[in-house]
Amino acid sequence: MKPTIVLASLLLAACSTPPSVDASRLPATPGAAQMGKRAPGDAADPLQVFRIFGTEPFWNVNVEGDRLVYSTPDDPAGVQLQGRRRAIPGGVEITGSRDGRAFVLTVAQGECNDGMSDQTYRLVAGFRFGDLDLSGCGEAAK
Repeated sequence: MKPTIVLASLLLAACSTPPSVDASRLPATPGAAQMGKRAPGDAADPLQVFRIFGTEPFWNVNVEGDRLVYSTPDDPAGVQLQGRRRAIPGGVEITGSRDGRAFVLTVAQGECNDGMSDQTYRLVAGFRFGDLDLSGCGEAAK
């Protein structure tokens, strides 16, 4: 085969889309988290930076360490919350209060569907803030 044909074949092979991999069929690696979307090679703890969200009503909590930002379509800037983290089986719980309103965010590994899309997420969450009691899905930050 001529070198240009070989080179062209290699370039085409490199540009083709790889077959999709069903992550649930991969063997578990001790210490490896199996949740959320992450950049290739990102070895950071996935329960350090993630987002939780729900529908009906729409809400969102962005988490970075023990800091949370709770937002809604009516308040897109959101409310900043500072909490205390503790490990729970398969996840994390962050608790605290702001202006006399207690909050608890509980996040654990599990299959979750937001009820509006065909998307399946790998985090299940509950968020209580004052008298609000919400449940939703989540993923590691992108």
